[in-house]
Amino acid sequence: MCSCDRFQHDEIPCCHAIAAIRYRNKHRDDYCSAYYSNKNYPDTYAISIEPLPCESTWDVPPHVLEEVMLPLTARKQPGRPPKNDRKKGFTEGKGKKRKVTCSECGLSGHNKKTCPKKSHEN
Repeated sequence: MCSCDRFQHDEIPCCHAIAAIRYRNKHRDDYCSAYYSNKNYPDTYAISIEPLPCESTWDVPPHVLEEVMLPLTARKQPGRPPKNDRKKGFTEGKGKKRKVTCSECGLSGHNKKTCPKKSHEN
């Protein structure tokens, strides 16, 4: 699926824009950000990034240490909740099946189609 507002964020033309650029016989690089050019790619990795030292050596200002970050409050999302138990007859746990009861004789362990009493009556 194509998101046509992606250009606003990434400055990369979407598939519709590329089709329009090709139709007009223009070059697509003229419509992309210079950030994505082959010239700027090596500059991105020219400076190495050093790993952070051990946390015990960090110089953290006191006003940052005093800040308390609370977790976000969870909101109920709109829409129908997902169905957790697809088969109502199954019990808790995997692999456990529901009890089958015959509608002819009322005994458990078989159904109407495989009822032993029905075969004797015919």
